[in-house]
Amino acid sequence: MLGAALMVWGWAVAAAADSVADTYFRYFRPSGHIDEPALNELSGLAVSRRTAGRWWGLNDSGNAPMLYAMSPDGRSQGQVTVSSLNTDWEDLASYQRDGQAWLAIADTGDNFGFRSQVSIWVLPEPTLPAKGIAQTREIRFRFEDGPRDCESLAADPQRGRFLLIDKGRKPAGLYELPMTFTAGSELAMAKRIADLPLIWEGPVPPALPAGVERYRGTPTAIDLSPDGRKLLILTYKHLAEFERRADEDWPQAIARGPMRIVRLPRQRILEAAGYEADANSALIGGEDEHAALWRWNGRFPPAKAPAAP
Repeated sequence: MLGAALMVWGWAVAAAADSVADTYFRYFRPSGHIDEPALNELSGLAVSRRTAGRWWGLNDSGNAPMLYAMSPDGRSQGQVTVSSLNTDWEDLASYQRDGQAWLAIADTGDNFGFRSQVSIWVLPEPTLPAKGIAQTREIRFRFEDGPRDCESLAADPQRGRFLLIDKGRKPAGLYELPMTFTAGSELAMAKRIADLPLIWEGPVPPALPAGVERYRGTPTAIDLSPDGRKLLILTYKHLAEFERRADEDWPQAIARGPMRIVRLPRQRILEAAGYEADANSALIGGEDEHAALWRWNGRFPPAKAPAAP
């Protein structure tokens, strides 16, 4: 009797494992592993807007102020030192504006909520091999409702703004910030334009320590499609996408829904995501030395029918 029960239990576990694997590989495929040892706390990813087959990545706080170029399978293509301090870099955005390819670094991490001002560092996308230190320009700003821990940055060059989402508070807020450089004591303001729904309310993922439970449903990275119509959001457990109509802005799109969502592959901490050049798929990665990179194929599970009244 016990043997039969164990056999049934084994079949159930195997079936569940097959189901999970099928779910993962229906929407995600391994893309490769980061082969640059120094890029061991990947916190931001952005596709190149000037060189096909190139991605840029950066490390989290306390690391050298470096940008790392790589292929989609993680092979190193070189690195660039930039002129700004890595206080707490958390995300990276790439975009085209005025005929120029740009990168924007979000120096916006604030785990303890004590930074009265934070920065976005902007630079023309570098060429390789690097020629000296890449010079950045600063947009120094504060959030209109007080300090926020923010790990998510997207560029909206058509409307001349950046979009940011804070982390760890409920509800998370979507903010907009003009793409205007600051100088001297000048301080820009990030305005809250929408509240986001909590994307995932279940228990903290098993691979994460209990101390990060408050972060489980809030964004660790975002990206905006080049046409400004799709907003990709990464959390520790899911990848989600909002889409706005041509006649609406993000507050209306977020309030309207629906949100498309897919469960992520199991990996310890996934903190970086960016659309590929056509915005029909994305690359996702996370912390750890030689961390895995995953390619999302742009598909989502079918929407569930509403429950009968």
